[in-house]
Amino acid sequence: IIALVMGVVALYVGYQYYATHRTANASRAYKSSVTMRIALQDTGRSPNQNYADSVATSETLADEFVTGPLLTSDDFGAKVTRQIQNDMGEITQRFGPKPDLGSLQDPTSITTALKPTRAHTLVTIDVTWDTEAGAWAIAHAVGEVSQASVPRYLDYEIRDQNGARNTNHPLAAAEIISDATAPKIDNSAGGSKTTLLLALLVVGLILALALAFLVEYLDDRIRSTDDAVRLLQLPVYGEVPRSSASEPSAQRQLSA
Repeated sequence: IIALVMGVVALYVGYQYYATHRTANASRAYKSSVTMRIALQDTGRSPNQNYADSVATSETLADEFVTGPLLTSDDFGAKVTRQIQNDMGEITQRFGPKPDLGSLQDPTSITTALKPTRAHTLVTIDVTWDTEAGAWAIAHAVGEVSQASVPRYLDYEIRDQNGARNTNHPLAAAEIISDATAPKIDNSAGGSKTTLLLALLVVGLILALALAFLVEYLDDRIRSTDDAVRLLQLPVYGEVPRSSASEPSAQRQLSA
């Protein structure tokens, strides 16, 4: 059983390793990052709002931008896809007339490639993608879509002590601090794949040992004198030796 389970696991791991490394770039991933500041627009319409309140509100909005459902929504992914199509002129200038952007048809694949982090009001979004041009194009489009959409996505309201709504509060805005960086190879992507395969081997070994122990535990056949004594709680006064298959025929020949 151990050999069978380990054989199946080894075949699967071997296939995955071959599929991952059959080409030089199979396990290669690229990362590009865009950094922006989420803050309140200075419109001059809210003279009573002090600097501390503005910073606190900006940090709250930045946190909502990073942890909220915006960056993982299909609507945001679809807008990024459309923005990439609008940016094809700039993309071809950087990566040639036929840039390899990877598979951009599914908005979910784009949103799952985003990893946002926040430091106060600064938000950095890392994009990990399987092609160099695709990583840069997504990061660049994310910055553009954020600039256009943040005032609508991160709307908020202020109410006074009587519960009346203040309609003169400044809107949220996204200001790009650092545009999409030049894509770099993300070495952690290939390493995580190898680690996963090694972990699968270990799990397969543990599973094989557990199955072998379970089969042995459920096997209630009597294999020895000690098993019979333990099961029947009776002493053994003698044993009949096991005869070989050739003994009966040999005895018949002697009697004849």
